[in-house]
Amino acid sequence: MKVGIIGMGNMGAKYALMIAKGDVKGMELAAITRVTDERWDMIRQYVSPELMKFNSGDDMYAAIDDNSLSVDAVIIVTPHYSHEELVKKAFERGISVLCDKPAGVYSRQARSMWEAYKSAKKSCPKLQYGFIFHQRTFPVYRKIKEIIDNKTYGNIKRVNWVITDWYRPDAYYESGKWRATWKYDGGGTLLNQCPHNLDLLSWICGNPSDVAGFCSEGKYHPIEVEDDVTAYMEWENGASGVFIASTGEAPGVNRLEISLDNALLVCDKGQLRVCELDKPEIEYRRGNSDLFAKPKYEWKDINIEPNDGAYEKLLTEYAAGRCVANGDEAINSLYLSNAIYLSSWKNRKVALPVSGSRYELMFEKQFEKELEKKINKAIRCK
Repeated sequence: MKVGIIGMGNMGAKYALMIAKGDVKGMELAAITRVTDERWDMIRQYVSPELMKFNSGDDMYAAIDDNSLSVDAVIIVTPHYSHEELVKKAFERGISVLCDKPAGVYSRQARSMWEAYKSAKKSCPKLQYGFIFHQRTFPVYRKIKEIIDNKTYGNIKRVNWVITDWYRPDAYYESGKWRATWKYDGGGTLLNQCPHNLDLLSWICGNPSDVAGFCSEGKYHPIEVEDDVTAYMEWENGASGVFIASTGEAPGVNRLEISLDNALLVCDKGQLRVCELDKPEIEYRRGNSDLFAKPKYEWKDINIEPNDGAYEKLLTEYAAGRCVANGDEAINSLYLSNAIYLSSWKNRKVALPVSGSRYELMFEKQFEKELEKKINKAIRCK
């Protein structure tokens, strides 16, 4: 598979290096967009002399149009707002897409991209569309999903995820004028640091039906977007949960707890443990005359394979025609982040939309209207 990379920042250059060094089986680097001298020095010794360089994604597409460049796929690693346009232009040319997270800033972008893919696939059946949610390849999360999907310990009762190890100093936000702005970045912690966590939450547990969000803007840093988030979540089956993330706490933690009917799963620092009850909890609750009886339990460590080469695994899978995260799945984490934002801005609980529903269109319009208010307010305050 011959690929072109559009966007040669930190991650784009990282993907280019992996491919150029031969770490991604079945993938060849054919073209890149403009790159800094520092990043070019990092990859130049590994790339082919035939590698083509372009000033922009549009220039790359123009070369494809005039047949001076041929690629099977593009990897898009550009600012969030630009994803929709670049993805659609690839599909118009019958070119497969692997896009970095998130799908966009608001869910309508993700829906529009998926619709463009479905339309293009009618005439290009082999067209691929995936997203770089590489944490889905982590053995620990794959094991958790297996346990949940198989209902090994029953249904989910509660989910608590605290991710405060995203610490960032002020210098991080000062490294680019676009960073931490509503107009250019589209958000803060939720949209930059947490898309992988939100994707995993949706992938493992399914999206909640309702959320109540509390986003603190500039709590720890001199920025206009949020750097601290707490969200309360409810699922249709009655389960509830809390999602907490911050870039201003140290030392931080990454701890996921999932309470099930008959066990408690705890994922902390990549290690997975399970606390198993000796019999179903409901039997204790309904069949014990002791007023203060507690279930008997046993803690067990679950052996997990080492997490090696997650990005290489995802790219190799894509080259083989398999997407770790399909294009239609990328909208789920945006439903979640958009709902948390909207809830915080409107100070009320917000229901997540169901794809294809009338409410989805209402949700999109309301979120985009409120986001525009945030953008305009930030501009006035400068």
